[in-house]
Amino acid sequence: NIDQGRRSGTCKSCQKIVPWSRDRVAAHKRATCPYATAEEKKYFAKRKHESSSSSSSNNQQQIDLSESFIQNDNTINDETKNDIDMKLANFFYRSGISFRLIESAAFKDFVEALNPTYAALLPNAKSLSGSLLDKQYTKCLTSMNDILDSHNNLTLITDGWTNVRGDHIVNYCIKSPNEKPLFYTSVNTSGTVQNASAVASSIIEVLESLGPEKFNSIISDNAPVMKAAWKIVEEKFPHISANGCSAHGVNLPVKDILSTPEASKTIKEAEKIIKFVRNHHIVKAKFDERRSAANIPHSLSMPVPTRWFSYFTSMSSLQNSKYALIKLADEEYDLLKEIQPKTTSAAVLNLIKSNVFWDRLIKVVKNIEFPSNIIGKLENDEASLSVVYEYFGKLYKFFEDDENIQKKVKARLDFLRTPSVGLSYILKPKNAAEGFYLGEDKTDFIAEALDFAEKMNPDFAFIIQDELINFLGDMASLPEKRKELIFKMTAKNYWNIIGHEKYPALSRIAKPLNEMISSSSAAERTWSTFSFIHSRLRNRLTNERVKKLVFLYTNSVLMDEKDKNDYILEEGAVLNEVECDEINESM
Repeated sequence: NIDQGRRSGTCKSCQKIVPWSRDRVAAHKRATCPYATAEEKKYFAKRKHESSSSSSSNNQQQIDLSESFIQNDNTINDETKNDIDMKLANFFYRSGISFRLIESAAFKDFVEALNPTYAALLPNAKSLSGSLLDKQYTKCLTSMNDILDSHNNLTLITDGWTNVRGDHIVNYCIKSPNEKPLFYTSVNTSGTVQNASAVASSIIEVLESLGPEKFNSIISDNAPVMKAAWKIVEEKFPHISANGCSAHGVNLPVKDILSTPEASKTIKEAEKIIKFVRNHHIVKAKFDERRSAANIPHSLSMPVPTRWFSYFTSMSSLQNSKYALIKLADEEYDLLKEIQPKTTSAAVLNLIKSNVFWDRLIKVVKNIEFPSNIIGKLENDEASLSVVYEYFGKLYKFFEDDENIQKKVKARLDFLRTPSVGLSYILKPKNAAEGFYLGEDKTDFIAEALDFAEKMNPDFAFIIQDELINFLGDMASLPEKRKELIFKMTAKNYWNIIGHEKYPALSRIAKPLNEMISSSSAAERTWSTFSFIHSRLRNRLTNERVKKLVFLYTNSVLMDEKDKNDYILEEGAVLNEVECDEINESM
């Protein structure tokens, strides 16, 4: 403590404040500290008789005092302060909490207890959102650029959304081979008509900021304006292939399945039961008792409109609760029938006891379970482009007893398919020999190879097509022992180990295709971070600051060697679930 220029220290044992001098401290530990050990008293008794003129003795005494006292020094050098400032700021950036908390009395008391000197120098909210943010952003940007500079065959992933102020924001993530996607930047496109030309210009600007030669693919949504923008980008950079998000593509067949009259009716009836249970506290409490007794792990959940994957989660939770609900309806019938409005209560009780309803629900769950599982696999950051056609083929065969759904699956695949989708599939050895192909697709892939090769590598186009035909023939006639070995290989391993020597021209397009991914999920996930940081309570943040905060949070999670926890995504998932439940329950 500093009082009129006098320094003092706090005894770690008894918390008494003692003037910070050799004699006074020694006297305290020797005679007045009630918690001083016998060893300490003996030690400080010796110090009473030692000379204070020796500098070495003084230095030792300073160390001795520091071991027993908290020294309340009023000095801190710039280097130490800057280091603490950056660590403190990084805590705020990594946790996503409000900057205003740094100015709260409770936080200041906490810092005061740790280091009174630093507490007097604590940065404010303005510094956290200004100079410290810029420093940390520059530091993280340098680290990210180092990573990107060391890789080629990059994929640019983009998606758009509307923020809390109604601004249209487009974000860009970049994925390097075998690395997690990094958040690169976001652009406020409000006030700009989002036609194909404007969208393409924005994409080209990002590509050129790093060097278009480092990229080989783009992933976005499947909107018509995006597809038109692809053509512009591919004409300017022929070596780059653009594709739509395959997870979106598989969501569409789920939507088609749920849109049939029977499924649509079943979904509405299922939602009526779920709302009845969730909207009445006494019903929910009685249901939870029976669910717990039956060891049913998941409670009832409402599906989220347009998130077709959530329909499987919702409907399967209801299906798993069938017997708990039937038991509830039997044992609490007199209570349930009196819940207002009685017409709804009666309708719900009839549905719960209806075998016809449960049979239809089982059919709906069965029809959407497989495509929902595929969506989960395609949303993986490492899902390669080659699996898109493979999964649609499996989806087509899954509905072999329903020609109407098969037609819709094929239509969705045709909408999603590009030359790179087909070629990445056929260049996998097992697919070349034994893969499933719809109609004349295999022939079409061979024909498309020439156009694709002319775009990617015009000097070798015809050689590439000839080598593709030879490759297909060789894979179809492999001896059994070699077939077993080669067909177990991933496409990437085959072309890195064997293919590049046997089919050197074809490998020029095979290798880049093997690095292409199939989903824009990485770009979509950043919106959870955006919405958490730029909430209704923090809507004064500028778009530039929000971009930097999202950049720091997302990339720090990916690059931090010690702490890989995604605190915002975990918290955001809980908040989104609550919010969606509130929306659905009010419908």
